Amino acid sequence: MAERAYGWPAQSVNAPGSASGGAGGHGVAMRDALVHRLRALAAALEGHPLPRGLQTRLTALLGECERALEAAAAGGPAGAEASPQAAQEPAPPLTADAPVHIWCDGSCAPNPGPGGWGAIVEQDGRRQELSGGAPASTNNIMEMTAAIEALRRTPEGARVRVTTDSRYLMDGITKWLAGWKRKGWLTADRKPVKNQAQWKALDALVGPRHVRWEWVESHTGHPENERCDELANAARRAQ
Repeated sequence: MAERAYGWPAQSVNAPGSASGGAGGHGVAMRDALVHRLRALAAALEGHPLPRGLQTRLTALLGECERALEAAAAGGPAGAEASPQAAQEPAPPLTADAPVHIWCDGSCAPNPGPGGWGAIVEQDGRRQELSGGAPASTNNIMEMTAAIEALRRTPEGARVRVTTDSRYLMDGITKWLAGWKRKGWLTADRKPVKNQAQWKALDALVGPRHVRWEWVESHTGHPENERCDELANAARRAQ
């Protein structure tokens, strides 16, 4: 997998054909598409008995996934010989020894509707781009997902600065979260907090890390914010 000049190779988490799949080649695109199909099937099956014959289809898809993942690791399509690029060093893991900077953004159009998210993770001058999406989501969920997925790549104990253009994410994590938890995940007017799964995931990730949050206004020419917006919109369009 070819690296971008500024550091780690880009990665696509679950948006087939998104911009962040970049230099991964056919194997990565195949993997992302299959993961997307499996997640769509899982969502369709939720709360319903398994239809006749679907187990066979799922088993076949899982087999395709395994072959595609092997091909992605080799740097080419399933059944092809590994390309010379496959011998390149993998992205180095993040450590707790140096500060990490995360930029993140989400997109949903219409809202609710198809969504995408994008993030940049930087440590010691090396950057990794992440993106993904969902066929049915909201803008707030995509904003939160970008932060969640980026924080998941940082080790516990890390010093992390997260930059977002979402007031919902910024105010929720810095002003509202503690009160929601004290009230049993209820708002001030005793209504259930929306997007609890995402807030709980963020809370679990922030706890063992030293996270500082900062807000920037969107679409004002901030380079990293603009790039995250591009990643998020590319992932959204791929849904």
